[in-house]
Amino acid sequence: MQPGADGRPAVRWTAHLAWDQPVAVLQQLRRRRALHRHRCVALLQRSQYQCMTMDAPNDVPRDDWAAAVRWQLKDTVDFAVDSAAVDVLAVPEGTSYRAQPQLIAVAAADSAVRPLVEQADDAGTPWQAIDIAETALRNLSALVEPEGRAQALLHCQAGHATLVVTYGGELLSTRQMELTLALPDDADPAQRQHAYDQAGLELQRTLDGIERAFGQVTLARLLITPMPGVQALCDHLSPLLYVPVAPLALDEVLDFSTVPELLADPALLNQQLCAIGAALRAPA
Repeated sequence: MQPGADGRPAVRWTAHLAWDQPVAVLQQLRRRRALHRHRCVALLQRSQYQCMTMDAPNDVPRDDWAAAVRWQLKDTVDFAVDSAAVDVLAVPEGTSYRAQPQLIAVAAADSAVRPLVEQADDAGTPWQAIDIAETALRNLSALVEPEGRAQALLHCQAGHATLVVTYGGELLSTRQMELTLALPDDADPAQRQHAYDQAGLELQRTLDGIERAFGQVTLARLLITPMPGVQALCDHLSPLLYVPVAPLALDEVLDFSTVPELLADPALLNQQLCAIGAALRAPA
C-alpha cells in the first residue's frame, strides 16, 4: 500500500501464498518484493485472539490500561494471561450514556504471537505491528465514514462474519458471528435464503443492542464488503434493518489501477480484504 497520486491510498500488489513454511514464504517475498524495505504488519487468525469490551480502569493513566486489565482477563480467556499479548483500544468518549469510559481489550496467547514474531525475524522482515481483523476493517470503514455519525461494516468469509461499528475512525463495537454468507453463485437457493434470514435476525439484534449501548451517536448505515452476491444480500437485508444497507464501494476510496484483477474478482478481493485494511495502518 502506497499513497496514490490522486490522494487515494493505492494497492500496488498482493500475493496469495501457502503459509505452511512461513520463513521461506517471507524470504520469497523479500526477494521478489523487497519486503524488508517496507513496513510490515501481520494479522492474527480469528482463532488466535479474543476481543472483550469492558470498563476502563479507574484512576489509571491511559498508557497503563493494558497492564491494569490483564488480570481481569484471567477468568475470560483460555490461556495464561501472565505471558499473553494484551493491548487495549479506547472506545470514543461521549458515545454512550455511561459515566465510566470503556475499552476493547485484545488478548492473544504467547504461543500464537511468539512464533509469528520469530519467523519474521528469521526471514529478515520484522513486523512493525501484529494486528487483528477488527482493526483492519476499522481502517477501511474510516475511509468512508460519514462525519459525525457511526457506521457499521460487515465482512463475510467462509462460515463466519465480522461486524465492526466505527465512529470518528475508531472502534465502537465488534462482533464475530457464525454466519455463512459468502456463498458461490450456484449455491442452493434454499440454503441462501436460510443464510440470509439468519443474518437478518442476527444483525437486527446486534444493531439494536449497539443503538441502546451508544445512544449518543446515530448509526448512519451498514456497508457490506465486496464478495460474490453482495448486492443480493443487501437487497434482502434492506427491508429488515432500520438503517440503509449498501455494498462498500472500495474503488471510490482506494486506487486499484495496478491490480485491476482484484476489482474484477469479488471473491479474490474478499479473501485479501483484511490484509489491505491492515496495510492501511498508520505509521507508529
